[in-house]
Amino acid sequence: MMKAKIELTNIEDVEKFTTAVSQVKDCDVRLIGRDENGEPWNISAKSILCSLIMSQKAQNRPHTAHEVDWNTIWVECERDIYYLIKDFVVVDK
Repeated sequence: MMKAKIELTNIEDVEKFTTAVSQVKDCDVRLIGRDENGEPWNISAKSILCSLIMSQKAQNRPHTAHEVDWNTIWVECERDIYYLIKDFVVVDK
């Protein structure tokens, strides 16, 4: 299983990331993180992010997902998809 910390800093990053992981057809790609109360969450990177993008664009709401810290999220996949998401992976020093 591949797990990587990623950073999505703006809506364009979310769009690019969603497009990239949507290329993975043979297995699920999940985003995991914690909400403002420290509770864990786990969502599909292929469908929920698209909904968030459409919601923000269609409704012009600047804080569609304001309760989520988009800079402390991880992506998990059963196969190595680093080549698809390398632009979003955070390398801790």
